Amino acid sequence: MLAINWLVYTVTGSAFDLALVGVAGTVPRVIFGVFSGALADRYSKLRLMIVADMFRAATMVAFAVTLAIFGFSLYVVLAAVFILGLGQSLFRPSINSFLPQAVSKEQLGSANGLFTAAQEAASVIGSPFGGILVAAVGVAATLAVNGASYVASAVMIVLVSLSLASGGRPAEVERSERPTFVEQLKGGFAYINGERGLLKLTLASFGANFFLSLFFTFLVVYVDSVLHQSALFYGILGAAGGAGFSVGSLLVGRLHPERRFGVWFALPWGLVGVGIIAFVLFPVTALSLLILFVSTAFGGFGNTTFFTGVQSFVPRDLLGRYLSIDEVGSFAASPAGQIAGGLIIASYGLGADYILAGLGTAAFSFGLLLFSDVRSLRV
Repeated sequence: MLAINWLVYTVTGSAFDLALVGVAGTVPRVIFGVFSGALADRYSKLRLMIVADMFRAATMVAFAVTLAIFGFSLYVVLAAVFILGLGQSLFRPSINSFLPQAVSKEQLGSANGLFTAAQEAASVIGSPFGGILVAAVGVAATLAVNGASYVASAVMIVLVSLSLASGGRPAEVERSERPTFVEQLKGGFAYINGERGLLKLTLASFGANFFLSLFFTFLVVYVDSVLHQSALFYGILGAAGGAGFSVGSLLVGRLHPERRFGVWFALPWGLVGVGIIAFVLFPVTALSLLILFVSTAFGGFGNTTFFTGVQSFVPRDLLGRYLSIDEVGSFAASPAGQIAGGLIIASYGLGADYILAGLGTAAFSFGLLLFSDVRSLRV
């Protein structure tokens, strides 16, 4: 995504085109996410993850070849990002609902922390490496490397399956008698409608993600037009964010905030909103790294607390559907936020966009603490 965002913004110079890229990646997760969760509860999660990885690998290679031969086309970029979003919508509920099958409930906090930290550690390395690759060999070659990374992921998942099988445990237990696909979908919606505290978390995330989209989508604009830095610094800033998210995630396994996961999801994300406002107040290169590190540390802590809490709280056979419905509800507002951000920047500038992003994120997140059924969510 570093390569794609840099390509689009440097070629078109349009924050609105950058917003369209964000929309293209989010829309398939909103449209198909609910169905992906039902598939994850119905079929082998490991196989679904492998399919998603190989699907995305093929897309990235085709995208790289097209870019190298025919040059830049915004329509091709949007199509590729849309297809990648399809793969992501299948992968995320599968991996997040599989994790409780791989470890005990007592290990979930540490496992989620390590899982997230591994992702973010790769981001810490990958973001500046991506900036270097873009500068050295171009965007097309960088995208081809990304395609290879999906193949590597699929190989790792095969090794997980073999490891579980060699340890005398089946990778996954599939039921011989299952309700229909439509019945499973209805069951997922009925569950989240009955758990009012969880429903409020999803609805608040819907609002907060609208405002977060005003911020994260346009970091490349901040780097280029405010800090006047290169693609390499854009990568370094991404690495600072990944490092912060990783540190915050690892703390969950030691502090066990999932015991009151409603509170410890809402409070850190409110502080992320405060950090976004600090971005506007202190537009200094070194400070931007520190602010993003601290802000994303709060975000990593809140996110990992949420996943650890719901993986223990939600019944195992409903987990894939719940997580996918939550993701759809959480991210449904993101396309509107990305479009709105592009229009705000064009009309009033990046500063107004970021102030609004920070205030909205803080308001929706801190506002959750007003509800007793959110505060009482606990494991």
